[in-house]
Amino acid sequence: MKLLKLTGGLTSLFFLTLIFNIYRFGYGFNDGFWRTLMTPFEGTVWSQRFTEESFDKIKLGMNSEEVYKILGDPLRKDEACDDLCFWIYTWQETGTADFDQRWIVFDKNKRVTEVRKSFFID
Repeated sequence: MKLLKLTGGLTSLFFLTLIFNIYRFGYGFNDGFWRTLMTPFEGTVWSQRFTEESFDKIKLGMNSEEVYKILGDPLRKDEACDDLCFWIYTWQETGTADFDQRWIVFDKNKRVTEVRKSFFID
């Protein structure tokens, strides 16, 4: 009986955390599920001015100056771009940590072509 109560409690906690992660990070079910399950192994490093609210303002077609005004300096940035450039606003704390991926991809004209927002499992 005690094992059944414990299992039910852990299941309830997992699903409450799943709902919280879906809401907090703006994830769909799949990324929210993995974010919740892999939380003990999560190691996201965030850029200094990063917020989820600011990141959600980035739209396809914006130029790099508009992105910079909203998000500030990324953790990493491609300086020379022949085809695609990445501005990386989150990274792994360690080489094997799972992390919340927040990257902006620009084309050669410095226009946003992709906004990457997912939970990356390494």
